[in-house]
Amino acid sequence: MTVARPLAAVIAALLMIAPAFAKNFAVPTKNPAVTITVPNDWKTQEIDHGYSARPQDEAVFFSVEFADARNIDKMLANNDAWMKDNKIKKVEPIKAEAPLNGIPATIFQYRTTDGNGPTKVDFILLPAGENRMIMLTVWGSDEERETHGRELDAIFGSITAIN
Repeated sequence: MTVARPLAAVIAALLMIAPAFAKNFAVPTKNPAVTITVPNDWKTQEIDHGYSARPQDEAVFFSVEFADARNIDKMLANNDAWMKDNKIKKVEPIKAEAPLNGIPATIFQYRTTDGNGPTKVDFILLPAGENRMIMLTVWGSDEERETHGRELDAIFGSITAIN
């Protein structure tokens, strides 16, 4: 019993510092509207209008981009080209409105195929104030998303509006 208490204290301390082992992003970079946390062991890179992240096995893809609301059509066109480059078949998306951590969101889900078979691509649009929009992208099959479900849940659970 004397060993159990110090061990429990060490485990509790490690759990409290676990968020320190993550990458935090403020989006957009200038005058941010949200913060997002990505697992530290995911590979991240800066892309044209934001950031992308993938787990070590590269099974799923996540990105966050931002633009002026008047440029959202251009951002969606860029993503159509991205889908084509990645051999993702263009289909009519399912559109839904749902809050994401209290932030109103418009979700476009493409249930489609890529070079590996059935897959899903989600584009999630969030208002970012000052006539700006944030777009989150998630790409992966149901199996790949399930494999990385805890990490994806943590990413989406970390999205916080900056007031």
